[in-house]
Amino acid sequence: RKSIFRWLGVIIIIPPNLFSLFECLSEAASNKRIRKGLWLIWHSTIWVIWKSRNDITFANGVKDPMKAVDDIKMLSWRWGLARRKISICLFYEWCWDPGNCLLGR
Repeated sequence: RKSIFRWLGVIIIIPPNLFSLFECLSEAASNKRIRKGLWLIWHSTIWVIWKSRNDITFANGVKDPMKAVDDIKMLSWRWGLARRKISICLFYEWCWDPGNCLLGR
């Protein structure tokens, strides 16, 4: 969890449930574009966690948090480009500063 927030540049005390966490993340956005981008990353995170859980449960997968973080970055970048939620940016730019990509800089 902390790796994703660190990547986003968000300082947060993790609330007790996912609903509160989603609300805190939404309120951390400085404008509508950032908020939509954070929602995109939120959905990517939930999807990667779900797929990782299924892999561990049903395919004898191995728990690898750093791979999950990398998968979240890749998936959110791909979804963002495909759905035009982020301006065109290179993957390394997305990994370096997602906020700039969300703002179209």
